Amino acid sequence: MLHRQRGLGLIQVAIIMASLAAIAMAFLMSARHERNFFAEGLGKLTGKAPASASASASAALAVPAAPAGVLRKCVIDGKTVLSDVDCKDGKVVKAIDTRGIEAPKVPKPDPADAAPQSATDKMIEKATR
Repeated sequence: MLHRQRGLGLIQVAIIMASLAAIAMAFLMSARHERNFFAEGLGKLTGKAPASASASASAALAVPAAPAGVLRKCVIDGKTVLSDVDCKDGKVVKAIDTRGIEAPKVPKPDPADAAPQSATDKMIEKATR
C-alpha cells in the first residue's frame, strides 16, 4: 500500500526560506542605514509615529543643549572615558586642534653643490642632458 509522506513539501520550504531571507535582508539594510524599517512599517500600518522617533524628539527637548566641542574625562566602572555628556566627576578636557600631517621640510642646499664646477663636471653634465 502506498503511504503519503507527511510534512512540508520542497516548494513550501523554498517559500519559507525566501521569506526569511527577505526579512534578514530588510534587517541588515535597516541596520546599515541606522533606521528601523520594521518600526516605520508598523507605524504606517497603525497610523502612529514610530516610538523611537517620538522618544528621541522628547528626549532632545528635555535635555538642554551642551556647548559644542566640550569634552569631559569621566571614570565609569573603573574605565576612563572621554564623553560630551556631563558626568558627576567629569573634568573638562581641552581639545588641541591639529593641522594634520605636515609636508616634510625642504633641506637646506648643500654648499658643495653651489661651488663652481670644474670643466670636466660641466662637460659630463652637458653630455647627460
